Amino acid sequence: MGTILAAERIGKTKLYDYIKAFGIAEPTGLKFPGESRGRIPDLQDWSPTTFPTVAFGQGLSVNSVQAASVFSTIANDGVRVQPTLMKSIIAPDGTVTPAPAPKTVKVVKASTAKTVRAMLESVVGKGGTAPQAAIPGYRVGGKTGTAQYVDPVCGCYNGGVVASFIGMAPADNPQLVVAVSLVNPKRNGRYGGELGAPVFKRVMTYALQARSIPPTGKTAPRLLLTAG
Repeated sequence: MGTILAAERIGKTKLYDYIKAFGIAEPTGLKFPGESRGRIPDLQDWSPTTFPTVAFGQGLSVNSVQAASVFSTIANDGVRVQPTLMKSIIAPDGTVTPAPAPKTVKVVKASTAKTVRAMLESVVGKGGTAPQAAIPGYRVGGKTGTAQYVDPVCGCYNGGVVASFIGMAPADNPQLVVAVSLVNPKRNGRYGGELGAPVFKRVMTYALQARSIPPTGKTAPRLLLTAG
């Protein structure tokens, strides 16, 4: 309900523009064969129910790289950097040629990104939906996801889900983003908080240690929510 109310304040045109600016339903640029670009209906094709369903994430589809890129944009103070896999090209003679700089675009203000990061921290904190993603000593922010899974046999929803968790650390000075998706899990639960969050914790803990990224030593701010 909260996301619908927020979307109503900005209107469907601006909501659509923001979604596209974040890279949803656009090629990631990684050029993997068979990559799905995701989907969101063209604005002129929206029905009366499209607006609210898109607002809470039901009316569009994304791949995991696109979803991770959205979180990376929030981690990067609102600046989206086009995903890339290649840092440089090393020739047989040892000559190093840097890869072309990825495209960047300012999507939201830094202050807005900071506010969203604080909200994401509350998801991992006490009373949140993903305490299993917490890493001792580090501030972590993230979001759970439990999406309906289309059964490829019947082409319909048949009870399956995609359980996911995407997060960043350290949340107050993000250095890494990790995205975890479990497609149609068969045991140990079905929600992103109970399945994706523990995997995220293991992967992110290893990555922080491997890259020698220390905790910031700062405590998370208290998040005050107001309605109106």
